[in-house]
Amino acid sequence: MKEPIRIDLLEKYIKGDCTEAEIALVKQWYLSFEHENDHVSDLSPAEEKQLEERIYFSIISNLDLVQLQTPQEQPKVVTFRKWYAAAAAAVVVFALSVMAVIYTQKTKDQHLAASTVSDVHLFNVSNNTGHIYKVTLPDSSAVWLNPSAKISYPNVFAAGSRQVSISGECFFEVTKNPQRPFIISSRSIVTKVWGTSFLVRDNEQSNMADVSVLTGKVSVSVKANGKNSTITTKLTKDEVMIYPHQKAVYLNDKHTLTSQAVEVRSTVKQYQRTHLVFDNKPLRDIIPVLDSSYNVNIKVSSEKLNHYILNADFDGFNLPDVLNALKKSLNVDYAIVNNHIELK
Repeated sequence: MKEPIRIDLLEKYIKGDCTEAEIALVKQWYLSFEHENDHVSDLSPAEEKQLEERIYFSIISNLDLVQLQTPQEQPKVVTFRKWYAAAAAAVVVFALSVMAVIYTQKTKDQHLAASTVSDVHLFNVSNNTGHIYKVTLPDSSAVWLNPSAKISYPNVFAAGSRQVSISGECFFEVTKNPQRPFIISSRSIVTKVWGTSFLVRDNEQSNMADVSVLTGKVSVSVKANGKNSTITTKLTKDEVMIYPHQKAVYLNDKHTLTSQAVEVRSTVKQYQRTHLVFDNKPLRDIIPVLDSSYNVNIKVSSEKLNHYILNADFDGFNLPDVLNALKKSLNVDYAIVNNHIELK
């Protein structure tokens, strides 16, 4: 058993506050596990990735935020660069190893009893937070779940297609694979992916379901009787094909499916990947730029948040990436409230 490292030292390392000697100590401790049993060798890559994401999400959701300074205090300057992700990843890997010990012990008998590696079971993920939660699928496709959204998917996709079920609002970035179509089943519609990134909104509380395309193309059809049924991977005559700057809209009460143009300032803009750089900018100057870039309305719960100063290179970030970066670097939490985002 390796000598445990102090939690406060790990926190300092993540925040970039360590001295050179402390950085060397953390790295030495981390490398000491190189030849240890990783406790995850029995897990498939998909299971390992899901476990890592769940642990990471739990850590972020339950961190106690530090006391924020008052406007009269010297503004806090925080730099968020790409090295930060590497530091955070080291802690996540450590947490993964610790939690995987428990997970592996609980599932060891099941793994030993499995007669084949092709055993398939479903992951069911519900986002019960006020944040946007990212899920990585077995084919490396990414899905961002808005609050109250749900997704169900297998640990291993079938050979002929990749099928998932959702409820609520989910944005997809799908890994291209023409030989294995990607199909999303929701309450009232079926979405087949012929491109890469798009937004699907379909839940029990709304009379309308819609799909908006950011890049590539998708086809949308009405689900037979609103229930699960056999879904073909081929394009049928009843499907509506939509492209960037278009969306398909289905009205449950009228049973109509149509395509229409999407306004430039649409919800899907939140998932555009942009390049934003902030050099010693206070949060009060950053928020208007984010509002304009992602078509959102961001508010602060306290005036003192506006006095935080940030150095950041958000290269290729979408809005959820930026919000997570602010959460990690400034200890600023957020919640989606009605039609705006509240920083607190």
